[in-house]
Amino acid sequence: MALAAALEGQLQLREVSGIPLQASTVDNWSQIQNFEAKPDDLLICTYPKSGTTWIQEIVDMIEQNGDVEKCQRAIIQHRHPFIEWARPPQPSGVERANAMPSPRILRTHLPTQLLPPSFWENNCKELWG
Repeated sequence: MALAAALEGQLQLREVSGIPLQASTVDNWSQIQNFEAKPDDLLICTYPKSGTTWIQEIVDMIEQNGDVEKCQRAIIQHRHPFIEWARPPQPSGVERANAMPSPRILRTHLPTQLLPPSFWENNCKELWG
């Protein structure tokens, strides 16, 4: 019963600028919008269920010069966090990204108009899939 209640809370949607997002993401919105991107960040931007994991793994293989062992260093959520991820008590995507060394490979399903401004201000590389 407690699991059902917890899942129900995660599935609630609220809007940001007319875009429906999970309530937990909206609750963390100021942290997401104030995220400080670095000029050497690479942001993988995709629609949900459109090959995000494939793109991440290909980019990681390129970054690691094809070394499979290095690509298996951690689970994908730790290697390439979603910046909008927010599921307390787990660390948010922003917190995970802030703890990463540069260059960082990050990912998002946010539409262009909702991306943190620092990605544009710092001329970060973006890969759209």
